[in-house]
Amino acid sequence: MTRKTVWNVALGAAVTSVALFTATAAMGETLVQNTVENRVLLAFRVDSAALAKMMPDGWTPITLPKGPVAGSNLILSFFDKLLITDAEGAPSDPASQPVMALVAYGTAEGVEGVRSFVTAIYEVPPLVDPFGLSEAADITRDAGMRYGADGRTRTEAWVVQPASGGTFSFDLDYAVKGYAWSEDGTSMPYSAADPAFHEIYRFDQLAELVMNTTAGREIDGNVSYSAEIPALSGLFDGTEELVAVVSIPVYLRQVFTPDAPDM
Repeated sequence: MTRKTVWNVALGAAVTSVALFTATAAMGETLVQNTVENRVLLAFRVDSAALAKMMPDGWTPITLPKGPVAGSNLILSFFDKLLITDAEGAPSDPASQPVMALVAYGTAEGVEGVRSFVTAIYEVPPLVDPFGLSEAADITRDAGMRYGADGRTRTEAWVVQPASGGTFSFDLDYAVKGYAWSEDGTSMPYSAADPAFHEIYRFDQLAELVMNTTAGREIDGNVSYSAEIPALSGLFDGTEELVAVVSIPVYLRQVFTPDAPDM
């Protein structure tokens, strides 16, 4: 169980590019879903041995060496899916949904490169469960933007309460320095429950790197979190460190599944 607060004031320049977790799919794809989202990423450095227990057999977690979340080995992604449609643009069921997902990166002997794995998902029912490891949860979000003579201040407050018990919550309040728009991002997350399964995401996003302690970028404001989910107690045992925060107020995503190979 962990409760921590980080605060500081800085006047760093705006991040110029925060296209995250890029990869290239080298296979046929079928569009299955479109989403319009708000996102916040909290990137942590947690105990690697505890994180390894959440990875598939044969996979070793790594600490990301570069990029906006450099220095972290676990990313908590908070998605507010404002609109979910199918490939034809018709509303899905559910047509909107908040989600908290845990993502880690790893390597394995005999496998080229690094892969990202979704290790846990908490979502409001009805469960979509794309990776075979979702758990029902109550999720609340309170977000806002304040305008004044000194510029913009953005706030986010999330509370996630899994059906199995416990709570993860965070509060974010920071001065906006400037967003960067990026297009044609690609990510390819795999399931930690079924490492043969993955989806392919194509996305455009409006994002800002709020803080990264590895890069010396301090938050102009404050962020605090409380981690009290028993299933995650090995990760959040008081030794973890919040390394980076990324705010993504606009995230436009297409979800593809890889086509089955011809027999």
